[in-house]
Amino acid sequence: MNQSHPLPHQQPLLIRHFLAHQWAWGAVLLAAWFGLNVLVLATTTLMEVRRNGGTIPTWEPFCWEISSCLVLLLLIPIGLWLNDRWISRLGLKLGLLAHLLATLPFSLVHVTGMVAIRQLWYRLMGAHYDFGDWPVEFFYEYRKDAQAYLTLALVIAGYRFIARRLQGEASYLADSAESETNEPASPPERLLIKKLGREFLVQTAAIEWVEASGNYANLHIKGSVYPMRITMDKLEKLLPPNFARIHRSTIINLEQVQEITALDTGDYEIRLRNDQKLTLSRRYRERFKAMLSLS
Repeated sequence: MNQSHPLPHQQPLLIRHFLAHQWAWGAVLLAAWFGLNVLVLATTTLMEVRRNGGTIPTWEPFCWEISSCLVLLLLIPIGLWLNDRWISRLGLKLGLLAHLLATLPFSLVHVTGMVAIRQLWYRLMGAHYDFGDWPVEFFYEYRKDAQAYLTLALVIAGYRFIARRLQGEASYLADSAESETNEPASPPERLLIKKLGREFLVQTAAIEWVEASGNYANLHIKGSVYPMRITMDKLEKLLPPNFARIHRSTIINLEQVQEITALDTGDYEIRLRNDQKLTLSRRYRERFKAMLSLS
């Protein structure tokens, strides 16, 4: 087992950029995917209509596809938030059931938004858009939306899996984190990092700060971020005494604190040695002050 810590500059530039801007990469890839779908589906509709001897304004199929894709793109961040906040914590069976049930409101919002955009677009073009018989047409759209929802869920899960593989995942060494009573015997001193088939050992003390991310806690260590499948409450109990909870979704290493500034809101801003700025919420303020012996 290699016990040296993988430094960020040892990774290819493209991977480093991807890991540093995962949201941006995801947004660009989704936009490109939807853009390609719009182009292919709209032009296919035009070709089929004209092949059958019919005529249709060129803008019309583009209106249908763009309105649909635009609403889907707007729904993705909401879906991700709901998944990370609730659905992902339900377990496999309940999570799958929740996703299946979510296809109905997903489709309802998608169809409503799509129809509204089309009506506005048609009006601007001096035409009239008729969605048709709502129960029949909604059932038709729902079948496609359910498939689109599940496809997007699989694609996003795959994207996150690849990101975690490139990023590496952290875990405590077996039998070091918990005793038979499921309580930590003592704060574990080392973490096992698995990354692209390689394993590294790093000291727990090297963690600079931790942020919650769904079912994961993202460990920030020397410019790299390693997701760890653990709740923040459990991790807080496992970390050494020099780690403090400053927010519902944030834990910091007190050794990394550089500066603390009071804000007008009543919260505090904490700046770490790496210039990362974090918020100390009111809920954890007194406990944090006591740990630092602040007045």
